[in-house]
Amino acid sequence: MIPLKLETLLEGRVVEHDRVEYKGGWNPSETVHTICAFANDYANVNGGYVVIGVDAIDGVPILPPQGINKESLDRVQQEVFQYCNSIVPRYIPKMEIVNYRDTDTYLLYLWCSAGDSGPYQAPVDVYSGKKDAKPDKTMRYWMRYGSVTTFAKTDELSELFDKFNSIPYDDRVNRSATIDCIRRGYLEDFLRESNSSLVSELNVRSLEDLLVSLEVANETDTDIAIRNIGILMFAERPDKFISGAQIDLVRFNTPDAEGSDDFTENTFTGPIHVQVREALRYIKTTMIDKKVVKIPNQAESESYYPYPYNALEEILVNAVFHKSYREPEPVEIRIYVDCIQIINYPGPAQWIDMTKFAEGKIRARKYRNRRIGEFFQEIDLSEKKSTGITKILRELMQNGSPLPEFETDPDRTYMITTIRIREGFEVSIEKSAQKNERTLSELLSELLNANDYTKLMPIIKYLETNDSITPKIAESLVTKSPATVRRYLGLLVTAKVLDPKGKANNTVYYKTAESIITESTS
Repeated sequence: MIPLKLETLLEGRVVEHDRVEYKGGWNPSETVHTICAFANDYANVNGGYVVIGVDAIDGVPILPPQGINKESLDRVQQEVFQYCNSIVPRYIPKMEIVNYRDTDTYLLYLWCSAGDSGPYQAPVDVYSGKKDAKPDKTMRYWMRYGSVTTFAKTDELSELFDKFNSIPYDDRVNRSATIDCIRRGYLEDFLRESNSSLVSELNVRSLEDLLVSLEVANETDTDIAIRNIGILMFAERPDKFISGAQIDLVRFNTPDAEGSDDFTENTFTGPIHVQVREALRYIKTTMIDKKVVKIPNQAESESYYPYPYNALEEILVNAVFHKSYREPEPVEIRIYVDCIQIINYPGPAQWIDMTKFAEGKIRARKYRNRRIGEFFQEIDLSEKKSTGITKILRELMQNGSPLPEFETDPDRTYMITTIRIREGFEVSIEKSAQKNERTLSELLSELLNANDYTKLMPIIKYLETNDSITPKIAESLVTKSPATVRRYLGLLVTAKVLDPKGKANNTVYYKTAESIITESTS
């Protein structure tokens, strides 16, 4: 449904007359030109509206309207959709049939919001009403000057391209999103973490005000329009509105890797900065063990890690930051027994020299997602100063790890960054086949505070040898009340160790793939 009521539009109180095109009848070419012009939004007024079935004099609608013949409504609606398919890139306005004041006078109401993928063009003739007459299929970029629709001249066309090229995808409006998909809790957490001046106004500002103040939403005639950056940072499931806005992780437990069925999969959803931190926490708790080496004739020992955490953090942050959110492929993390690969789409820009890139000598001329960079910088996830590769090289060198490997194709459609395991941490085939990972006790000792960890120890020990647990069993283990036991089990659900199935008294808590539980191999 179109947010702005047609009756309100006809009154002329909310929308300027030059943003509305009234048409007494259905003229395919003229209507498509106007729709295309509103989509191009040359004047940056957020598009406009077309009403078919209403005549106008100097932009003022003649009321009551004449309407469209009821029997023609379906045909006209289908033809609008059909002829709008001639717009390139494809653009379809929102359509609604309105019974004007319940008088059986029917109007076709179109909302043509500003497009994000333009500039848009449409043929001079989408349809020829004369028999044997060939329609002129010359493509033109249509624009709106005041209340007139015309095609763009050379200098205007240059401005139109500049307009669309200057808006990164992460800063464009997401037409499928509404304010209902935004979670205020995520927004408030971000404001507090970034030490924003808006924190002092959280109790007096509406969600709409906060979103507009952060410039992640635009005010419209009736509501607000959420930009992609708002979805990526503050939606519960950005991937439902921007396909591929997630991190997929697969861990291969044997050297056979893709040739084996022995692997673990995880998908991290939620706001993109939360995805990054959850994925890094998984890697840190399951992959990064410290090794202390005593050096002969030296008082101080030396510490090493299979993979330096800070290097992995930088690579993953860069992958999420530089990914194209126009493409449906997610960021991928592939963990092998001897290396970790992080993959994002597409790869570096064509102008980047990969030899210099691998040496950390490149300086970005522009960023694919400037708003993501700004938000990540505010919470110390990104420095946005082209220092990422230098930092990765430094961290690997300090850990004694091999240099990173960067792989892409001639068309730069992907980027694979490989970090190989440090010497001294190689996993033998025998140990790998045994899945020699951290025990549940070791894992939770890092995820839980000391007090909770102590209280949960009987349950933890039970789960190290069992695949599930019921509240009754848990009560017998810790000798606490049902309410306390539910809280204990809730902590393990939050830690992604347990997954509850069933309802009320019949609930069974099953171990998740993420818990990585194995028996000790002493």
